[in-house]
Amino acid sequence: MDGTRIHLTREELYKKVWAAPMKTTAQEFKLSTSTLANACRKHNIPLPPVGHWTKVELGHKITPPPLPVSSGNEQVQLYVRERLSPELAIVAAEAPPNVQIPKELSHAAALKTEKLLASGKENDRKLLVPKMGTVSHLLVSRQQLPRALRIMNALFLALEKQGCLVAWPKKEGEHLTVNVESESIPVSMQEVIDSKPHVLTPAEEKDSWRAPKWDYTLSGRLRLSIDTVPYNSHIRATWADGRIQIVENCIGDFIVGLKVAAAAIKKDRLERDAWNRRWEEERKKEEEQRRRAEEHKRRAEFVGGLIRNWEEANRVRTFVRALTEAASQKELPDDNKHEIQQVVDWTTKYADFLDPLTGLPGSVAEFSHPELKYPWLKRA
Repeated sequence: MDGTRIHLTREELYKKVWAAPMKTTAQEFKLSTSTLANACRKHNIPLPPVGHWTKVELGHKITPPPLPVSSGNEQVQLYVRERLSPELAIVAAEAPPNVQIPKELSHAAALKTEKLLASGKENDRKLLVPKMGTVSHLLVSRQQLPRALRIMNALFLALEKQGCLVAWPKKEGEHLTVNVESESIPVSMQEVIDSKPHVLTPAEEKDSWRAPKWDYTLSGRLRLSIDTVPYNSHIRATWADGRIQIVENCIGDFIVGLKVAAAAIKKDRLERDAWNRRWEEERKKEEEQRRRAEEHKRRAEFVGGLIRNWEEANRVRTFVRALTEAASQKELPDDNKHEIQQVVDWTTKYADFLDPLTGLPGSVAEFSHPELKYPWLKRA
């Protein structure tokens, strides 16, 4: 995949991440904040802690920690992939809306979700599921439910302000969807679950096959997802809590991501339709070529049969002439002559029967109209 490489020193990157918020710096490099943060950690570059830029806005003067001395390479190389096609990149460049998080729930879908999960039960991973109904768009622990509902409520309100309608699933097992640019896109939020291999207890060692393979721990981190994106479209589909960012600050970007997903889905559908049309045209062309080849073979075999019958008829007539001549040269009783004449008469008729030139129109009718003889055949 095509991409560009950005070369800078550790000190240059250190100054950039302490001069502006990570999100701003990441956008400058056309990277995600997590990718930029990972690059800093890899090269031992300290990062501003959570709340740093809020303190700066309030007028606090904060001295950044010094850049640690590195025994390794002082050069940093950032690889920026060209992930989006030009038409999708235009949509992705749209400025995200500023979304506020109301304290109270007001959107119908958020209120319905709250009602279904308020009396829900915990599954084997301590995540809430409703006793009745479907809430596949929200899978979090009881502790994270209030926060998740406020985020979903803010998202739904912001989407409808953008003209994107939220549709509650009509059937069991279906997903909540958002209509974006006439595309119905399922969205969801989940709490990230940390897992590690299960260590058998002394009691479990006796029946180890009954013990779980993994132990799951609630992380408290939320992840907002676009659940359907075209394969290999390289568009972003998830926004999650991290060391720096929180989902509350990603709602605007998520809405832009939904618009990119809608454009990608439409583009993918148009490309698949075009491919299907080309495939159908090729299929019809191959079918026509196959049909013509079969028809050519049928006609060749048919003409070959006519020739063989014509040659056989001439061979039979040659035999009739030889038989007649041989009989005329012999002194035979009348009974024998009569029997020979019967053979001559029958063989002559047989030659006429074989000869396609005797009844020419009927003989060649099958050549152009095989369906007259074989009704199940389509006309060639």
